[in-house]
Amino acid sequence: MTTNHTTEELSLMIKDALVNTFGIDAALISSGARMRDLGVDSLHVVEILLDLEAALGVKLTDLSFPPNPSLDDVAQTIQKNLGGA
Repeated sequence: MTTNHTTEELSLMIKDALVNTFGIDAALISSGARMRDLGVDSLHVVEILLDLEAALGVKLTDLSFPPNPSLDDVAQTIQKNLGGA
């Protein structure tokens, strides 16, 4: 699969994972939603990242997140890792 994804596309993929894998109500997930506020810990984030690696067909290696990242923080970090702007 191509690695040319926008932050918005990556955010949607992460949101889908939060809903489908962890059963979080989609109405609670905004771009600024903090992972901890959604009940998502660092191990959950790792699980989401592994799923995204498989879906995108890439290996993500440079993933330094701020403490309690927002959905946008995670998406932007992934996009930078993929070589996006």
